[in-house]
Parts: sequence; structure tokens; C-alpha cells
Amino acid sequence: MSPAPADCRPDDVLLEFHLSRPGPSSHRMAALLDPVTDRPELLLTLRTPLAQHQDRRRTAAQLGLHPNTIDNRLARLAELTGLDPSSSRDAALAIAALLLRDTHHPCGGRGPGPF
Repeated sequence: MSPAPADCRPDDVLLEFHLSRPGPSSHRMAALLDPVTDRPELLLTLRTPLAQHQDRRRTAAQLGLHPNTIDNRLARLAELTGLDPSSSRDAALAIAALLLRDTHHPCGGRGPGPF
């Protein structure tokens, strides 16, 4: 988990704190993204729109890609993982899986953005 800013309050990191405590489902949730572990461009394309409130144009601009490329990558990610980040439930699962992977990865595993 990334170090918290000095002005960070406990309520600001509740989800990260909860997910940093291993539980019986932690491994299974983190494993939701295993099918794309070797596809860093898909993981980055997942992280970015989640951090950009699903705004595909801002995501495309941030990544230097065409918005259709973002859509194609997210469709491929959905095919490989079964997670559709445009669905609220799947977006929540993806965020949790990313946070768990970041927390338990030996090098942090973190890409750009808050997720």
C-alpha cells in the first residue's frame, strides 16, 4: 500500500486498511485479475478509467490513446476476466482486486493512479 499523505485521516483509507488484512477471500478476489497479469496495458487501462470516474475521453487523453482503443481494451479485459468495469459491482470488484494485488505484491505492484 502506498504511504498515506501526512494529512490523511483514517476514514480516507478504510478500504485499503480492510483489504490489507488477509482474509479467507483475499486471495480469490486478487486472483480475479490473474488472467491479465501478463498484460500490463490491460491493467493500466483498467486502473485509469476507474481513477477517472469512467470518463473514457479523459482516460484516452491520459493514456495517449483513442477512446475506441480504451473500449477495445476494456472489452478484452472483460473477455479474459469476466469483469465488466462499466458495471458498478464489477468496478467495485476490480478496485478491490487491484488494491489487494497492490498491497500483497512484493514490490507494491502499483501502477499510476489511485487504484
